[in-house]
Order: sequence, then structure tokens, then C-alpha cells
Amino acid sequence: MEFRCFVRHRKLLCISQRDRHYYSFLHDLKDDIIRLAKQLFTQIQDFESENWVFDMYIPRTRIRGHLIDMNPLAPRTDPGLFSWDEILRMKGEDVEIRLVKEEDSGISGIEFSAQRVPLDIVEASQGRGVVDFAVEWEEMLRKGVANAESDDD
Repeated sequence: MEFRCFVRHRKLLCISQRDRHYYSFLHDLKDDIIRLAKQLFTQIQDFESENWVFDMYIPRTRIRGHLIDMNPLAPRTDPGLFSWDEILRMKGEDVEIRLVKEEDSGISGIEFSAQRVPLDIVEASQGRGVVDFAVEWEEMLRKGVANAESDDD
């Protein structure tokens, strides 16, 4: 499983589950997840910045957490199951962990939906294959640009 960990003023503040699906077994592993995040944090805590976010992968063996990625502690970084306001109010006394609750499963949007094609484009494809539709879509765009240029004249 993958988790996002937030560091501010060189203190590990909180941990968020990255996958927005409910897994009942994760709730029994909270202490292990926090322990592994703290262990990994001690290995990377001398990072040049005082504030950052790191993503950690924990394999089934739960022997150690693996560093996947580092990001800025900034609004452009996904705060996971926390809000930025919550994160910025934390003092770092205790590490808080947030996992998807059973009652919250299904509330979040489709995973990776930001990389999907807009619905109006899918509807305009009328069931054609990707290549055929791409060729036609490009032709429609060219005609639209040509019409816009002729309207300007």
C-alpha cells in the first residue's frame, strides 16, 4: 500500500492513505504504518527543506517502508484525506494517520479521473475507434479554426 506523509518544520505530522478505496485490514495496521513511516522519516529527515511531503510504499512483508517520491509541502500537492488547513494547523506532537473508512468508500471520484477524456468528447465519438475518432476530431478542430479566422476577416 502507498501512503502520503507530511513533514513541517522537520516534524512528521500526518499520514494519509493514497488509494481512495476502503480496505478493512488497514485499520488493524495503523500502528505498523506509523512505525514504518517514522523509521523512513528518520532516514530522510536531513533533506534540505524543513517542509516537504513524501510518498511511502509498504509491501505485504511490512519489514520497512520504501520512499517513492518527494513533493513540496504546498497546495499543488494533493493533501490526500486531509485538508491543507488541517495540515497547517498541526503541531507535530503526535503523528495522525487517516485511512478511508467503510462509510466513506464510494464517495470519492473515479481514481485517475483527471487523466480521462471529457464526457462531451466521448459522446462525440459515437462509438468509433480511437484512431478514426482522432482523425475526425483533428479535422473538426481545423474547420473550427478556419471558420474563426474567416469570421475575423
